[in-house]
Amino acid sequence: MIRNIGTEELKGMMDSGESFVLVNVLESGSYENEHICGSISMPVQEISQEAPRLLNRDETVIVHCSGPACAASLSAAEKLETLGYKDIRRFEGGIEEWKKAGYCLEGAFYKEAAA
Repeated sequence: MIRNIGTEELKGMMDSGESFVLVNVLESGSYENEHICGSISMPVQEISQEAPRLLNRDETVIVHCSGPACAASLSAAEKLETLGYKDIRRFEGGIEEWKKAGYCLEGAFYKEAAA
């Protein structure tokens, strides 16, 4: 089952140390430039191949993309559900809302800004 979560719920899960995998489903180049701290890269078109190799079907998997206007996370969540994953959550706000809230982001963009 796919459940939508918001920015504060995701942040609360991180702060509490809850066990989950945060998956950025954007192209790998986008991930390398900017991603939510602690997320892994698994582009939506690679989910069917990579998920069985990298994710346990019984763990909580949270997918996200760039923001509310991006449908890639919904597509990824549906693919995971088809593959038999049981606890799928979709962070609709994505990087856009995470950034607005001032939470941790990392990637090449931030390394260049710090230099």
